[in-house]
This record gives sequence, C-alpha cells and structure tokens, in this order.
Amino acid sequence: MKKIQTFIYVLLMGFAFAACQDDSLGGTEQGGIRIALTDGTAGVDVTTRSTPSELFDGFKQKFKFQIKGDNYDQTHEWTEDVIPLAAGVYDITATCGTEQADSVVQFDKPCYTGTKEGLKVNAGETATTAEISCKVTNALVSLKFVEENEADFADAYAMIAVGTGAETRWDPLTKSAYFKAGSSLSKLTIFKDGSDSKGADILTDAQKDANFPKTFAAGDHLILTLSIAKANGNAAIKVSKVEVKKVTIEETIPLEWLPKPKVEATGFDNNNTLTFAETETKEAKLNLKLASALQDIKFKFDFEDEQFSSLTKDKEYLLSTDKATIEQALGITLPTIGATNASIDFSGLVAKLQSKVDGATINKIMIVPQANDRWSSEKTDVDSVYTFTCNKPEFSIAVQEGNVWTKTFTIDEPTVTAGNAEVLKEKLVYQYKEKDADDNAWQTCSGGLKQVFSEAPSNKDYQVRAFYREGIVSDVVDITLETPAQLPNSDMEEWWIETKTAGSLITKKTYYTFHPYAEGLGSSSWWDTNNDKAQGGTVALGIWYEGCFASCVSYTTDVHGGSKAALIYLSGCGDGYANTSGSYVGGAMVGSLFIGSYNSGIIQGHSFESRPSSLSFWYKYKPYNSDAFKVIVSLKDGDTEIATGTYEPTAYSEEDNAYKQATVDFNYTDDKAKATTICVQFLASNKTELSGSDFAWGTTINYPTIGDWTVHMGSVLKVDDIQLIYDK
Repeated sequence: MKKIQTFIYVLLMGFAFAACQDDSLGGTEQGGIRIALTDGTAGVDVTTRSTPSELFDGFKQKFKFQIKGDNYDQTHEWTEDVIPLAAGVYDITATCGTEQADSVVQFDKPCYTGTKEGLKVNAGETATTAEISCKVTNALVSLKFVEENEADFADAYAMIAVGTGAETRWDPLTKSAYFKAGSSLSKLTIFKDGSDSKGADILTDAQKDANFPKTFAAGDHLILTLSIAKANGNAAIKVSKVEVKKVTIEETIPLEWLPKPKVEATGFDNNNTLTFAETETKEAKLNLKLASALQDIKFKFDFEDEQFSSLTKDKEYLLSTDKATIEQALGITLPTIGATNASIDFSGLVAKLQSKVDGATINKIMIVPQANDRWSSEKTDVDSVYTFTCNKPEFSIAVQEGNVWTKTFTIDEPTVTAGNAEVLKEKLVYQYKEKDADDNAWQTCSGGLKQVFSEAPSNKDYQVRAFYREGIVSDVVDITLETPAQLPNSDMEEWWIETKTAGSLITKKTYYTFHPYAEGLGSSSWWDTNNDKAQGGTVALGIWYEGCFASCVSYTTDVHGGSKAALIYLSGCGDGYANTSGSYVGGAMVGSLFIGSYNSGIIQGHSFESRPSSLSFWYKYKPYNSDAFKVIVSLKDGDTEIATGTYEPTAYSEEDNAYKQATVDFNYTDDKAKATTICVQFLASNKTELSGSDFAWGTTINYPTIGDWTVHMGSVLKVDDIQLIYDK
C-alpha cells in the first residue's frame, strides 16, 4: 500500500441552513441536518488539524448517505447544503467504495462505512449536526522490503488468494491488497522477476509468527517485511517481520482519489507575474500543495536575462535528473523528491535578476509538480508559467550648492525610487568629468560621495553622476567649483598718501593720510583704516600738535617680502586735542587695518564668493609694556555669519626681531551656505579699555616720504603677505 502522508479526519462542514422544503415533506414541520464525517479510528476532527481543505475535494464527494426515518428512506449524494428533513428520528449510514465479494482480492480499493443511529431532528431548528464516525470495513495486506534488498525486488510480483478464491497477480507490489473482512489468506507466493519458474511461499513463513491473524477483522492491516537470506551459496526470500495494525482512513485513500498537486504563489499577481526593479527585495515563493509525497517537477525556462543563458530555452528539465543544474544556475534551493511539504523560494533569484539597459527583461519559468501519480497540469498553459519582469532600477543624485568648494565637492545621498535602496547605495559608484569632456572621460570620485582634488582645478565646470553598471546611470548634475580668490593688495604693496590741510588761513597746516590702496581706487578699494579717527584733532590757539594729525596705520619698508608692509599702532590721539607735553584729550584708540570702509566708524566687509579654510599672514610685533595684537575674520551669507576665526597670541613684552607666520583657522558653523561677504580686521592691541599708561608720549615716528612726526604711540604691529588658504 502506498502511504498517504496527510491527515483527513473531518470531511465535511455544512454551510448555512437553507430554508427550503422537500416536496416529499408536504406541510410537515421541518428541520434539517448537516453531516460531519470523522475518521473513527483516529477519532480526531480535521477542523482541529492543519490539513489543507483541497484534500477533501475529489474524496468527500465519493461518500453516499442513506437516511432512514418514519416514512423516509433516501440515499443522498455528497452535498454542502443542509439537508431538510421533517421533525423526527433518523438513522444515517455513510459509505464510500464497494466492499469486496467473498474470496475476491483488489488492489488499493478500500471501503469505508459509518453509522449514526437515533438522530433527532427538531422542528424549527437551524440544523442538527449528524457526526458520523467512519472506519475501513475491509482488510488489507502490504509488502515491504529491507533497505539493502529493495533493488533485488525491483521487478518482483506476487500471487495472492483469499479463502477459496482463485489466485490473483499482485503487480506492482507498491499497492496494497484489499479483501473482505472475516476472510483468511490461502496463498501468497512472491516471484523476484518474470524469469522465476518457482516462487517463494511467504505465507507459510509468515504464519509462523504469533502476530499473524488467522481471520482478518475490519481495518486489519498486515504488513510483511521481506529480506533475502544467503546460506551455502543459495539465496532464499524470508519474512523478517510481521506486523498487524488497525488502519486509519487517511492511510488508505487511493492516490487516484486524491487531488492533483496545486501550486500556490506568494508575491505574484493574478497572472502569475512578479514585477519589480533590479536589486529590489521581493517575496516570491511557490508552495506546493501535495496530497502525497512529491514525485517530480517539470521545469522550462525562457530567460531574457543573459546571466542565465546556460538554461536552454524550451528544454524540459526534471527535478529527478536536473536538480543540481537548476540550483546552480538560479542560485536557489529546490525541494527533494519524497517531500510532503515542499516549496520553492525565488527571493534569491529575484535579487540577482537584471534588467536591460533600455528596459525590462521578461523571464519565464514553467513549474509543473507531480504527486500521487498526477501532474499539476497536463499542458504547459499559462497557469503553470511564472513570469519575472525585472525593470531598471531608478535613482537620482543632487549636489547642494553649498557642498561645492574650491577643490572638493560632496554629492548628497542618492534618492532611490525603484530598487533596493540599501543594495544600490552599496553598489553605486559616483563619477565626475569636466563639463565639456566626452563620455570616455568619466572618473571615479576619490572618496565615495566626495571628490577631493589635490589642487584647485583651473576648469571649474564639472558634471557628476551615479553609476550602477554600464548603461544604468543617474541623470547628470552640473556643478561649478568655487574660485580660490585672494584678497587684493594682500602683499601690502599698494599705498596712497593723501595730502590734507587743517586750521584757518593763519593757522593752516598740512598733514597726510595713508590709504592701503592705489590712488584713484576710491570706493572700489578693499582695505581701509581708522586713520580718520586718529587724525580727528583740532588746531587750537594756533598751536598744531602733530600727534592729533598722524596716521595710526601706514606702511613701512621693514618687510617680509616685497618693498612695503602695513604698520599699525596704538594711538594716544583720537577725535580730540592732544599735545606732546604729557596730556591728551579725545581718547586713545587702537589702530586697525580692515576690509571695508570708514565713515564716522568702521564698516566691515566686502563682497566675496569663495570659502577659504584659513588665513595666513606674516607679522612683527613690538608690544608696549605687555600686550597682544588681534586678528578677526568672518564670512557671511547675507547678514548670517557662516564662519569665524580669531588669532590672538598670549600677551608678551619682548619686541620681535624677525617676521613670524600665523594662521587664522575658520570655524564654519554652516558649511552648506555660500559666502557673500568676507571681513578681515587687524588690531594693534586686543585691549578694549585704554589709559595713559598704554603708550609712550611724544614718540617720534619716521613716516615714509613725509618724514618725522611726534605722536603718542603704544604697541606697534607690522603685517605683510596675507594669504587665504583653501583646503576644501
């Protein structure tokens, strides 16, 4: 007997009571019944199991139900409707199959029966459930072989007889022999193959076992295990084991009564098509609904994806012979023959499939499983073909304007609209080229999403893209690198000495103002000073004090490079009267060289579109007593400060005997914004409150061109060769 690896315990559950009336009932008050069948041997209702409902189809319809009651005797076919009956008491007999006649042997022909007596049907009740416990009513014999001898019996057959009946050929031996309960075996001879002239009498051998039944009861299942014993050069067939069991319905259902295999698809649409983008993670699984062990699977492949060209189009592959070939080609795991719970997971294949450069690939797989000697489909129709439509992945990139510097740019994380974002981000390569270069010029960014040039390129216009594989790229994005601009007159070589006069006609005096730009540059200049404040003195009583008309910022020939450097000092004069005899009026002030303009006060800043990382300069400092100078830098986007930097050494008292280099590092608080303004200011002292002790009174300074002047002078800062540094 072929073992059926399923559980069938309840074979029917009725639906809602139908309020209809059988003509034979006349006007009698009526009720109804619904029938539930259980395997009386197992005693477990199938509604408590996980047996697929498909297994009932093709089997439960084979049952007939004879219902007897007062004035009622009818046989019903299987129905899922409630059977209307007049109120009363009924006996119900369920039968499936025909019991063998005396001394007749049939193969895989079980018979089932069960009864329910005294079932009361009440008028007006929706339905009364008639639970009928069924059992196998005939007896059967099965033959097994020890594993090491199975090949020896590949072509074997047997002759069997029951009672006084004639011998019946038993072939194939995988089936079970059924006969009427109450019978006895009268003959059982096995032949190893058709060439045997004399078979082995295994009945006599089996009857020696105490378990062997003389008479078989309903549901008795005799299982004989055979082996080959070798002695003195001869081989003899022996009965190595005798078992008698009570068989259950689920063990005896003939294969032809069971439904053909069915394939349930998960992830596919109603047309058995799975549509996805390359790299996308998609559930794609076929669950094989089997009534018995898996026997084989037919496959056919029609792939447009060239990765799988090893699978010949329209060739029929079989699980039994081509399992390793298919698994290796597709990278999946197939079920094994003999499995009763089988599935095929195509998720790994989906992740590997590729689209065409110009569109989707259409990849088709035909799947036709076989179980209980039946194929799921007798033809390769559309229901057996599963289509994997693999579209191109879709992704895009962007570059924020603020992420483009003078020699670096950073691409934003890509946006993936079709495909697996994690997989694509891991595999994408980011490329750049000069805007006017051809497509052969694409280069890979040095740092993933970031490109860093060793030097600022002379060509500022570039294009960037994300590259997945040949032909599958993002749209191109244009970018323009910032120009690493330097500050005009950063070497402090351009100066203009403006001649001015003060006082009335009688007391008119000439003085000079130093400007850090060429004559005629005027309002278009970058640098300015607070000399106007330092020279804010007045001529009183005809007395002209030089200190009140001296520039606190001028140039000097004591330089680091070139011929000029800026000289800035802390002045004892400012907006008032002062003399050289030890008193001053109007307040001292710190000399300042800065980017911007002066109009009754310092107005800092000049339009600027680059973003340096630091500012370098050379200086020489002569502190008065103990002092320190200060340098302040900032970059702005409109009125918003986006970067700042300050250089302020620890106060010291010894004069520098040589120029030193210093660097002001910029701290960007917003590295995505673009710069519109730069501010730079050099201050001769970092002091914010001044007194008479902060400078020497009546000091002589030798100005270039105009000669000696007497001033009140504190700390002196010389600045030369200013340079903006671009590391980004």
